[in-house]
Amino acid sequence: MLRKNSIFIKILTLMLMGILVISFILTMASSKISERILLNQVVQNSSANMNLVKNDLLRYNDQVVNTMLQINSSVEFKNYITKPALTSLEHTNLVMSLGRYIDIYKDYLSPDNSHIIVSAMPGKGGRHYSSNNLKWDKIPDEIVSDYMTINGVIPNRIQYHSSSDLFKETVPYKNYIFATKPLVDSASGSMYGYTAVVMDELNIYLKYSPYISEGIHISLISAEGTILSSSNKDSISTYNSVLLLNAMNAVEQGGIVTNSENKQTYISYFLPEFNAYIMEEVDQLTAFAPLYTISNEIIKVVSIVLVISMLFVYWLSKRIIQPLNQLVNTMKTSKGDSLKLHPLQEDGSYETNVLTKAYNHLIREIDRYTERVVYEQQERRKADLSALQMQINPHFLYNTLSSIKYLANMHRTQQVDQTIDSLISMLQNTLGSTEDMITVKQEIETLKHYVFINQIRYGDQIGVHFEISEDSTELLIPKLIIQPFVENAFFHAFPGYVSGNIQIFISQRDEHLIIEIMDDGIGMPNALEQVNVSKKHHLSGIGIQNVHDRIQLLFGSPYGIHIESEPGYGTAIKIIIPAAKYSS
Repeated sequence: MLRKNSIFIKILTLMLMGILVISFILTMASSKISERILLNQVVQNSSANMNLVKNDLLRYNDQVVNTMLQINSSVEFKNYITKPALTSLEHTNLVMSLGRYIDIYKDYLSPDNSHIIVSAMPGKGGRHYSSNNLKWDKIPDEIVSDYMTINGVIPNRIQYHSSSDLFKETVPYKNYIFATKPLVDSASGSMYGYTAVVMDELNIYLKYSPYISEGIHISLISAEGTILSSSNKDSISTYNSVLLLNAMNAVEQGGIVTNSENKQTYISYFLPEFNAYIMEEVDQLTAFAPLYTISNEIIKVVSIVLVISMLFVYWLSKRIIQPLNQLVNTMKTSKGDSLKLHPLQEDGSYETNVLTKAYNHLIREIDRYTERVVYEQQERRKADLSALQMQINPHFLYNTLSSIKYLANMHRTQQVDQTIDSLISMLQNTLGSTEDMITVKQEIETLKHYVFINQIRYGDQIGVHFEISEDSTELLIPKLIIQPFVENAFFHAFPGYVSGNIQIFISQRDEHLIIEIMDDGIGMPNALEQVNVSKKHHLSGIGIQNVHDRIQLLFGSPYGIHIESEPGYGTAIKIIIPAAKYSS
């Protein structure tokens, strides 16, 4: 019989919930990842396609530019639109001269699916020419005033425009774009007329139409916000500030911008020759509709697999729990004092409670034994540490007192006082305090007293320099872990040398306190053997190996001492311990 709090029920519930959650996460993740991969692929392809469109548009622009430059440099066009004709013969000569010029340069004066207009300035009494065979005698009067003039000035450059009604009655195209340029006399720099190339918008559309599909639209929008060409024909010649803003944002962000809220992606390039943006809009909801359909099918398949998995999990869980149930039944039938009530609260599952009662006695005995072992180890550790820090070498005291006596005989009272003060401070720190851990600041103060005593005894030829970072002064270190290394440097690093230097660096790096003692003495061929050889002059009997063992006893095997030495170059010692501050 199954109990509601049994392990079987809990495992089954957890596994089923886990399968449900994992299935949901995997389904959503696969959908999102597929969508992202597809979007990246679409963006990559679209970027390449847009570059092709850009190049095609620039080539078409070259045709328009060549046409306008040819007209601007033509004396025949200038004479025709500006030179007065007093007789019919003079007018005929102007027409014949222009006709011959057009026959010669017709290949340069006819961009694909377009016609040209060359006109003198309106209101100046000049003429105009139009290659539009249907309405050659009609040209709009407001081209200069409404389209070419910007803030009262006509810039001497090519401008592209779009209008829904300017050439409505004179061109055979459903939609059109026209480019304008002022005609300027090269000698005087004055404007004597203008030229316009009226193009079928289909010329632009055909450049990008191969790359249009469901959910993907491409538009050419001017810097003023007028749509010059678009796969959405109803929007041509209209003003669209939102589309312009999206195009500008895409260019500012490297050509591509994605709006994750409305699932729109914009790919845009600025064409300075057109003073316009060529932009592709990707509507992910439409373009990726097949992907979302597949996602729905995946959800159906996952649901079926989930039901099958639940049945399998039920069978597997029951099979796994069966041995545990047999063990529970065996323990329930056991006799004796081995099954006693566990002192902890029994709030687990049914099977766990039975096992807890069975092993309660054993656990209690193990707890007692563990507490006894831990207590003995702690007491032993305290005894070892006390023995280490209480070892004072009588040779050091003897030599120090001899130095004080010598200073007194020499009537160097001030140095006697300083030496006695330093010795007192050192003895207080070594013997007077029962604390094993002191701050870096306290350890350095004690070390400075030791250095002072040694320099009184042997002179100041050996300089000791301290570099202590401010953030490490209040960190805790074991007492007397630096001093043995300074002692070794004093008495072994500079035999027969006139002078030398000992550098002490202390800093915090991440969670560690790094202590480095370096000297420029003779170095050691066998560092680990040499640093412990002599303790004759030492303050304490604490050797280098004792310091290393002490650190590992306090903090564990990852911490300790690292020694590097090379004969003739000196010795470098690094001590690594955890960075810890005093807490009351």
